[in-house]
Amino acid sequence: MAIRSAMERVSGGRHPVAVIEFGNQAMAAPAIASLEDLIAPLTTADFIGLLRSRAIRFQRNPGDNRFSGLLTWQAFRELIESGAVPAEEGRVTKDETVIPPLFYLEAGKVAAAKFERLMSHGASVIVADIDPHVPILKTLCASIRELTGETIKAGAIATTGDGGALRYHYDEDDLFIVQLEGSKRWRIHGPPVANPVAGMDAKPAPRDEPVFDEILRPGDTLFLPAGYWHQCSNEQELSLHLGIFFKPVTTYYAVKALLAKLIEDETYRRPLSRSESAADRAALEAEIRARLIDEFEKMVSSPSFFGAGKPTPPSG
Repeated sequence: MAIRSAMERVSGGRHPVAVIEFGNQAMAAPAIASLEDLIAPLTTADFIGLLRSRAIRFQRNPGDNRFSGLLTWQAFRELIESGAVPAEEGRVTKDETVIPPLFYLEAGKVAAAKFERLMSHGASVIVADIDPHVPILKTLCASIRELTGETIKAGAIATTGDGGALRYHYDEDDLFIVQLEGSKRWRIHGPPVANPVAGMDAKPAPRDEPVFDEILRPGDTLFLPAGYWHQCSNEQELSLHLGIFFKPVTTYYAVKALLAKLIEDETYRRPLSRSESAADRAALEAEIRARLIDEFEKMVSSPSFFGAGKPTPPSG
């Protein structure tokens, strides 16, 4: 196995991209049931280091696709057409635009003939949460969740045209991409949005030359850190890739969860501006202040606030 550092597409050398080449020996695809299985030949410590540094990493595998047992286009299509994946959990797009469901649904379910007609004319299908419907992916995500203490899910995208499924964008979660079938060109632009979270104001998109521009083929993997703008384009054949999403524990998400809890308590919904007297308002404000402090202290003292997992520290 040869390892080389690919810097030719890295602007100013600030965005290191490691490319790992495997030999061409044929190997049967092993079961992928843990983070260690997923990221090999990286170690868990190396990958945790990537999560912390949020550095792009590309791994090419010109040999057999060891991920072929995770999901196939045939299995993905059957999950969609059978209703095992509820229609509302999927999106169909063409030329980066969402196709209204009336073009492929009948009585609230995916009509196989209509769906396959769209896919044969260059459409894409996106299921953002595929792991609950695929046992091996459910096991994999649960294993990674247990190790890292982060929110983990798997999403799948199949594309048939020569464009992409989504517009130029960045993700708030870190992504581990696995190319399962066909090929897809990934163009990634920097600098990234620092530590993005859902709900942030839109940031200006960079328009400089990409810091990464490669075609992923079956068995190739890409670690795409949160905040990097990117766009994918397909070749003529069908492309299927899987994304494992890593959502870290952050103060923002913890406070957001606390707000969702507080809305159920009538005390926090009482109008402050309609107190009968200044004394009544002062008493209500004091009660709310005390209760908020108590709720916040309980939140930050919970083991889950800082993540239940204990990631292995990076080596070296």
